[in-house]
Amino acid sequence: MSDVYFFSFERGDVLDGIGRLLETCVGSSSDRGRNKLGGKRVAIKAHFGELGNYTHIRPAFVRRVVDYVKEAGGDPFATETTALYPEGARVTVEESLRTAAYNGFTSEGLGCPIVIADGPDGYNGVQTLGGRLVKKVKVARSIADSDSLIVLSHVKGHVLSGMGGAIKNLAMGCTTKDCKREQHKAHGIVFNSERCVGCGECAEVCRFEALKIVDERPVWDWDKCFYCSTCRFNCKYGAIEILENGKENFQIGMAEAAAGVMKAMEGKATVFLNFIFDVTPMCDCAAPAGRLVVQNVGVLASKDPVAIDSASIDLIDSAELLPSWKVTPPDVLGKINETDSWIHIREAEALGLGSRKYSLVMV
Repeated sequence: MSDVYFFSFERGDVLDGIGRLLETCVGSSSDRGRNKLGGKRVAIKAHFGELGNYTHIRPAFVRRVVDYVKEAGGDPFATETTALYPEGARVTVEESLRTAAYNGFTSEGLGCPIVIADGPDGYNGVQTLGGRLVKKVKVARSIADSDSLIVLSHVKGHVLSGMGGAIKNLAMGCTTKDCKREQHKAHGIVFNSERCVGCGECAEVCRFEALKIVDERPVWDWDKCFYCSTCRFNCKYGAIEILENGKENFQIGMAEAAAGVMKAMEGKATVFLNFIFDVTPMCDCAAPAGRLVVQNVGVLASKDPVAIDSASIDLIDSAELLPSWKVTPPDVLGKINETDSWIHIREAEALGLGSRKYSLVMV
């Protein structure tokens, strides 16, 4: 059973709460100059939000973690990776940095450098072994090379995994484009010719040139396809879908990728903070990510990604559901996204990432 430390928003100043969570989970920063995380270079992984998204983690929250690391004797940098999907403003390193700055994440504001960990091209990483669906995991270089890692996750919904928390942040947020592709490849692409009207819009929106129209029907070049679902989301006729068990496969692949990241960090301190506020049905890659689901809850800290995600789901299920949502616990976010959020958490536990059994400790 793992300890998960919980600061409720009802208890006061959230910046003070973040500091208390870190001191309880890692150690007091009052002994300045002694880095309790181990090593010197500390990666602080956060999602800086898509351009137009307004529900991501606040820059002030990241700054509080940066200050803690400095006080404890570490040398922090805030980090993110480039996005897989071709729509939006985070595809390249340059776009990612511009979007981060637009959303308020700057080196001046955070008090530390900002590093796009898979730069310069989105493919720079360290390879580790994966599993059945994602056979090789490529961890973003700057994260793999860090001495320790603090993962800050905004807990929210996700169309494929039900909920997104620490495990998803490891799997998608800490890996390179080719590893993100392998995770999405697990859900597959299925074409229904009977629904297709031959409009060609799917080919027009494919940034990877993986689609062309032949005899008024799309033909895929699977070597070029990134399984980003842009074609699927832009098909007005429902002719492009994922496999019937695609969401389950995606979650299994995601757990395998998260396990690969943890292998790369083996022997190094890894700490997780989950922020349960502005809980939306979609992830921070969406702009906007949908109307809020529950009242704001608080912040969690743990060294166990499985336990902290398990506690996050339980706390969301016990929170007050906002009006107009017609779902009931358990797994509110999973039901909204028509999947079982526990699939990737159970799989991560089976892969040795942690335990679903936890002790919730108030701070």
